[in-house]
Amino acid sequence: MATERRHSNRLASKKSDNATDVQAHTPIADAADNLKTGNKDVLQFFTAKMDMILEGISRLGIDSTSGDLSKVAITQSNKNNDIGNTSVSSSYGSDKTIGLVPIVADDESSICEQLFRPAKDVPKPADLRKALLNEPVVKIPIHQYVFDRLKEDVPVSELESYFCIVENVGNIAPQLTPRVETALLVNNVDIGTESMQQHVLDAFLMGVIGTAQEYLGMDVMIDRSAAEPSMTLPQSRPDYLLLFNGLLVFKGEEKKGGNVRQIALELTDKMADNVVGKEGKLEYLLCYATAGSRVLFECIYEDNKMVECAEIINLKKVSDRVTMLIILINVVRIAHALYLARRNEV
Repeated sequence: MATERRHSNRLASKKSDNATDVQAHTPIADAADNLKTGNKDVLQFFTAKMDMILEGISRLGIDSTSGDLSKVAITQSNKNNDIGNTSVSSSYGSDKTIGLVPIVADDESSICEQLFRPAKDVPKPADLRKALLNEPVVKIPIHQYVFDRLKEDVPVSELESYFCIVENVGNIAPQLTPRVETALLVNNVDIGTESMQQHVLDAFLMGVIGTAQEYLGMDVMIDRSAAEPSMTLPQSRPDYLLLFNGLLVFKGEEKKGGNVRQIALELTDKMADNVVGKEGKLEYLLCYATAGSRVLFECIYEDNKMVECAEIINLKKVSDRVTMLIILINVVRIAHALYLARRNEV
């Protein structure tokens, strides 16, 4: 006990003598200095804490810039330890600098402005099958553990054309990244009532369209089971609606089960006359129908004719979830281009 008091008194005295120095250092810088002096207790404590911090950054996308982690070069005595899912070197060498801890930067505005940029040209209805599968103009940041799960079912080469890994690039979109990851890994597909199926589908719709709302530079409204006068018959209520400045640009009809192609017929049944086509408010209207986990994208064009513009998607399949995500991104870009084309003609 006496030894502990003397040790405590020495620490208190040292803290008092160096108060000015303590104020001049950040906690991370002080810890780094202690590492370099070879203090084994501090080394073990700091190593454990850094593992926790880096794991949190990796999994949750927490911005680490407040501690300026990018400027701390860490040296180690002879120890072996895996850091886990980070982009820092995974092994500690003898008195070797393992490099700079990467900043996880909030790059959402730049990413989303490019991701949802309107398509350069409005594709013809016959070309939509190809256009809806165009690669994103910028890669979507997802975490390593999500990428690893996806590659069990999707070729790595395909994933790499759509996604980048947060731990590698050091960038994250704090809203887009977790929303996209939730959609890709969502459970309860084909389970429960029609309302539960909407919950699963909304993970995709809100993950993409809900995020795009902030970056389209116009009044964007999303609604469900609502009347809208711009293209829909009175008393009719599409299950899902997306409107740009009050004009319907995308809609959906949803059912718990059944024949998805039969359900899709409701898309035209609820349409007003002469609202799409050469003389219409839009050249065509993109839409979808669902039957449980199955999703079918359609295009309504001249005289309310309808044509399928993608293969039927099954959200039970991981590969189809990736396809769903890419299609929805292109739906936003094409709908935006359709809207701008008609507005510029007026």
